[in-house]
Amino acid sequence: MGRLHELYKITMQMVKVLKNTEETSRDKTIDTMNQLIEERDQVIANIKAPYSEEEMKIGQQVVKLNEQIKVNMDKLYENVKSDMKKIKQQKKLNRTYINPYGPIKTTDGMYVDNKQ
Repeated sequence: MGRLHELYKITMQMVKVLKNTEETSRDKTIDTMNQLIEERDQVIANIKAPYSEEEMKIGQQVVKLNEQIKVNMDKLYENVKSDMKKIKQQKKLNRTYINPYGPIKTTDGMYVDNKQ
């Protein structure tokens, strides 16, 4: 009985952490989620059949919570991805500002012989 209750408890912690992402820093949220995922993996590894009726109900609730977690994790991933893209563009703009003639490739004055 306790094995699925532990899984349910950790899953609920994951949901709460993802809901409070706006209130805490994103780095702290990611670190906390990594810890909870590791704990949860250990608990899942210890869960084996047969299951009682109550355990089946808890398992169904955990599956529903997993769907919420997946949606929230996807949002977090997209936010991180867009921030990385913005930083990459900013670096490119900074380099262009510092050295405006650096990455320009022109073909002016170049002769190309088409004969073989």
